Amino acid sequence: MELELAKAVEQLPGRNGLPGGSRYELKYDGYRCAVVRRNGTIRLWSRNGTDLTDKFPDVHKALGAQLERDCVLDGELVVWNGELLDFGSLQQRMINSAATIRRQLAPKRPASYVAFDLLAIDQVDIRMMRLSDRQRRLSSLAKPWRPPLQLSPVTDDPDEAREWLDAFSYSGVEGLVVKGAGTRYHPGRRDWVKINSIGVASVRLG
Repeated sequence: MELELAKAVEQLPGRNGLPGGSRYELKYDGYRCAVVRRNGTIRLWSRNGTDLTDKFPDVHKALGAQLERDCVLDGELVVWNGELLDFGSLQQRMINSAATIRRQLAPKRPASYVAFDLLAIDQVDIRMMRLSDRQRRLSSLAKPWRPPLQLSPVTDDPDEAREWLDAFSYSGVEGLVVKGAGTRYHPGRRDWVKINSIGVASVRLG
């Protein structure tokens, strides 16, 4: 499952800076992950095609309990240590066995999955739909979710996005990702933009 990517920019696009209007999301310090549920079987895949299912048994269990429809999700795997993002705990999962993760790492530092896009639903590919339409369907799908599954917040207001970043910057949130509400999902392309907290201070008009 090839995923769409983001390119780094130096200034935050304005409200109408991307096709269909800009949509702002927080950029988490985690592992990009596609969740694929098909015929009741759920697998977790990295952006490079690595099967992460055994590395995140806690997230897999939550998905099995809460994800009731076949679908493909795009999102981020993160670990919270209190109110701080703990990237080191994610790395520990990569170098330890599945048994060690189940017995020690997952109970001590449980992982969460933050979903921000829906690529297929009921085995129907919806990547050709507008981002705004895909996110509406994702929001409906995610209504009954509870931690460790969560929906990434989205806003069309750059001022609100800056407020989010100010509120969460201490936690390890890296910056913002901005996408065009009218755009389709293009695997492998860098049509999204990402910007660190310093660049968020300035906004490109338009």
